[in-house]
Amino acid sequence: MTSTPGVSNVAASNVDVEGLDTVLWDQLPESVAICTAQGVCHYVNPAMERVFGSLGTELVGGVLWELYPDVLRQELQERFQRVAATGEPEEFEWHFMARERWFVLRLFRGHGRVYVFASENTAEKKQEAILRGLYDETRRAQRHAAFLAQASEVLASSLEHDEILQRLTFLAVPPLADGCIVDVPMPDGRVRRVAITHVRTELVERARAYHERYPIRLDATHGVGKVLRTGTTEFVPELRQDAAGGQARMEEVRRQAMMELGVTAYIIVPLMSRGRVLGALSLVNTEGGRRYTHADVRLAEDLARRAATSLDNGRLYTEAQEAVRARDSFLSVASHELNTPLTSLTLNVQALRRQLEATADKAPESVSNKVVAVQRQLSRLSSLVRELLDVSRITAGKLRLEREDMDLAALTRELLPRYAEELSRAGCALRLEASETATGHWDKLRVEQVFQNLLSNAIKYGRGHPIDVRVGADSERAWLSVADGGMGIAQEAQPRLFQRFERLASERHYGGLGLGLWIVRQIVDAMDGRIHVRSAPGQGSTFTVELPRLPPAR
Repeated sequence: MTSTPGVSNVAASNVDVEGLDTVLWDQLPESVAICTAQGVCHYVNPAMERVFGSLGTELVGGVLWELYPDVLRQELQERFQRVAATGEPEEFEWHFMARERWFVLRLFRGHGRVYVFASENTAEKKQEAILRGLYDETRRAQRHAAFLAQASEVLASSLEHDEILQRLTFLAVPPLADGCIVDVPMPDGRVRRVAITHVRTELVERARAYHERYPIRLDATHGVGKVLRTGTTEFVPELRQDAAGGQARMEEVRRQAMMELGVTAYIIVPLMSRGRVLGALSLVNTEGGRRYTHADVRLAEDLARRAATSLDNGRLYTEAQEAVRARDSFLSVASHELNTPLTSLTLNVQALRRQLEATADKAPESVSNKVVAVQRQLSRLSSLVRELLDVSRITAGKLRLEREDMDLAALTRELLPRYAEELSRAGCALRLEASETATGHWDKLRVEQVFQNLLSNAIKYGRGHPIDVRVGADSERAWLSVADGGMGIAQEAQPRLFQRFERLASERHYGGLGLGLWIVRQIVDAMDGRIHVRSAPGQGSTFTVELPRLPPAR
């Protein structure tokens, strides 16, 4: 190949490299090198010149792998020689960590030459990292939302001061910590240890004995005493026992704690209400495998705020109705607080999806799949928040009905296609039996909510089994029934189905807050209807809603 000095090989003849037409290679956006079987470059296209910042005259004649950085040189040489020898094409990805860039290299053999294509996919990799982060954040937000909802149930279950705090420690171990302790200040300046729980029961007694030998002092410069005195969180992400001897200023108490209790990290947050410190919640790690982050601190502080609210309500035990109103107010605030980051997260995912759709020919399939997974988790999290919002409205007496003439059968047929993907994923075939019309005077949005809850439950608990939906009416009433062939419900458990925060199945295998059927019951009652269930273990469940076609005269 010949070139004019100082001029790119792009300007060379279109027919070059021993008769090879280079017009096509010149136009390609990805880097191309055509080499001999020994690796000597006979041609490089303009894209490759731009990558190396050199003219073709400087690259042609050199050995291909010697042009690349040392971190790639050996691998490229081995793959090149393998392709040249076997004729089998190869493709591999390379991460240039020094500049945080990613490339895909493809090698082919043909007509006695080896063709090397290199394209950069840095943008796709960064998008994938962003999506992976969003997905992890969504999962974490979902776990936190479910945990806080469960905490709401525990904290609202009793107004007894010590009982609430003991339940709180049971709730935190092991999801948040290996051990959980609650201490409260006394009027005489002492500190009382109200509750303690640990994954290893033998450490509970050791911790109690340690507390008796070394009582907490409110003038301490660290630990529970400082948190009770100042009302500020103390967070130590890693407290290595092997570092104790080298720290001359480390207090004797901390060294004793490390030796006797094996503490490796801790979070201590104040239980505050109305500007007063009511206690301190300590989350400790002793097993060594857990590492605390600032997200854990925020969750602990959230939990502490809820615990403090419950403690304050305990002081108002004789005013039971006021305590109930405080609980309902808490649920409303909690749901709105969850909704704010969820809305922001949803908008970000939607923006990313639009960006991916705009560059669909460049985005790898794995990135698109992650977007779908993130949106699915967002949908589940949105459902949790909506349930919390409905709970606050219903208990506050703010569930209002907007009645209108509608057809229950037509609404059911309209809603079913929305669940096609979910039904397919669960392996559930759906059979619909509906009369031509089943008209009545109801709140369309609330009836839709009832149907969605019943069908979602059937899909969740009837996975792998067919689902039957029936809609009918007579002169006075209309009915909707949803039947699944799933696990079924024991007769003695059925009265608890429509209670708040009730889950009859394992939380590990079936998510949710246990609010769906309770909300359905409240909606049906508000429309003067009724709901009943027919079920037996191993024989599935059938939920039937009956609604009067006309509201009763008031």
